[in-house]
Amino acid sequence: MSEQHDYDGITYRKEKQSPGVFRILLTVLVVWGVGYMGYYLFSGWSSQAEADAARKVIADKKQVSHKAVEASAGSYQGSGHKVETYIAAGKQLYGKLCVSCHGEGGKGGIGPNLTSSKYKYGKARLEVTKSIAEGRPGGMPAFNSQSDHEQVESLVEYVLSLK
Repeated sequence: MSEQHDYDGITYRKEKQSPGVFRILLTVLVVWGVGYMGYYLFSGWSSQAEADAARKVIADKKQVSHKAVEASAGSYQGSGHKVETYIAAGKQLYGKLCVSCHGEGGKGGIGPNLTSSKYKYGKARLEVTKSIAEGRPGGMPAFNSQSDHEQVESLVEYVLSLK
């Protein structure tokens, strides 16, 4: 008897093996899956809690270094004359670079109000310096290519003096 059957014009032929391409793809997929599971199961992380704890340790180290930088900046402010000079220079730079977005006196406009008690990315000296130098997503341009370190520091002093 013939192994071929005809159902409504469609010829049915029973295959004894799947096509070679499918067998190769299945083999590759199984090998990749075993390697993937092995890497993630035996890569040293036994739980999400341990991964979070490792991230927290790294964040704590960064926070300690940030506080050290801020403390050194705070001791730097001890000479009031230099700070006043920075504020005056920062006010001039603010008038050239920042007033179009943040408005006169930092009251806001296109950009946020700089006289508020909290900033979106933090009001600490380090965060404000990073915002000015590197910019922020959503419209704050980076000024480190247009300004040197002294100019960025003077802008930081002026912005932090706004109330």
